[in-house]
Amino acid sequence: MNSRKKLILVAALVVVAGLGFWMYRSRDASANVSDKDLLTVQQVDYPVIISATGTLEASQSVDVGPPQVRRQRRFKLMRMVDEGTQVSEGDFLMEFDTTDINNSLRDETANFQKVQEQRQQNRASADTNLKQLKLQLEQAKSDLEKLEVKLSEQAELLSGIQVEETRIDRDAAKTKVELMEKKVQYVTESGQLSLQISRSSERYSRDRMDDLMDAIDSYTVRAPVSGVVIYKRDWNNEAKEVGSDIFGMDKVMEIPDLSTMRAKVQIDELDSGKVKIGQEANITVDAVQGRSFTGKITSVGTILKQATYDRPQKINEIYVDLTNMDTKVLRPGMSLKAQIRVGQYPKAVVIPLASITERNGRSFVQVYNAKTKKADWREVQLKSNDGTTAVVESGLAAGEKIRTRPQAS
Repeated sequence: MNSRKKLILVAALVVVAGLGFWMYRSRDASANVSDKDLLTVQQVDYPVIISATGTLEASQSVDVGPPQVRRQRRFKLMRMVDEGTQVSEGDFLMEFDTTDINNSLRDETANFQKVQEQRQQNRASADTNLKQLKLQLEQAKSDLEKLEVKLSEQAELLSGIQVEETRIDRDAAKTKVELMEKKVQYVTESGQLSLQISRSSERYSRDRMDDLMDAIDSYTVRAPVSGVVIYKRDWNNEAKEVGSDIFGMDKVMEIPDLSTMRAKVQIDELDSGKVKIGQEANITVDAVQGRSFTGKITSVGTILKQATYDRPQKINEIYVDLTNMDTKVLRPGMSLKAQIRVGQYPKAVVIPLASITERNGRSFVQVYNAKTKKADWREVQLKSNDGTTAVVESGLAAGEKIRTRPQAS
């Protein structure tokens, strides 16, 4: 029994010794570092990059809205061309409901006919009245002439009393003629003035009818210039739709000059002081995969503004002119991401982010020790990173070798 126990004990010792030797060899294998796992720390001029978002826009464009029609303040959109459509000058863009203006035209036509009829009636009445007055004037002149003749004959034959009576009658007839002449002149001038007023009313109604007929044609809106149709968005980033009520000053769409396209970029308040005119930017457009565009900042806003009504974050708007713009694929309104070079760290120690391990808010790398042939952990302080590489402020020197990907010890 004792011999059996001894055999079991010896076997256990052999197993333990073998396991220990295997672990020792495994430990040595993990400690040994091959050249392919290492990289030599470089010292380079490292660019300082600001990341931001924005949209493409054209600096020159033509806004298009409803027709400008007197007394019409609201329009209903009936149909419109699809966004992104390439149009030539004179092509159809949109059409508005003409029901209200057709009703106005019908009312104005009826009013014009009424004015015409009233003018004709007034003219006929004035002509009849004037004709009667002229006949009365002729009769009064005839009566005056008779009294003049009678007075001249009586002056030699009759007594003074009879002559005086005839003279009174003659003076009364003369006064009547003068009054009748003035009345004929007044009625003539009054008729002419009334005719002018009627004609003016007719002309106004006719002009109004012409305006309405022209306005009906303008309810079909056509492209003032050639270009690509872009829908205008409101504060809630919503475009007008068929059936929407459009007010006179609203803009429904725009036709941009694609040759003037640029990037409008929103810079965070914390970074706004770093951007300056002339700095270079790299632009990637979400809708155009696999390509990037370069440009330079040409304008920097002078005031900060709220990003959106529901985002209190303050931003500054800058504009970037693209140097390799492609109008075949780029369109106003496309979302973009910008990488703006605002400076550089000269002769900076730069390493990949993948070579860094974070522990409790501290950064560590594995530095290769040529004497021990092992990689030892070392804490480093970082200055900046761009999401791929990091600038080391202290803890690491150029020429040292580190693991490209740290491994647990």
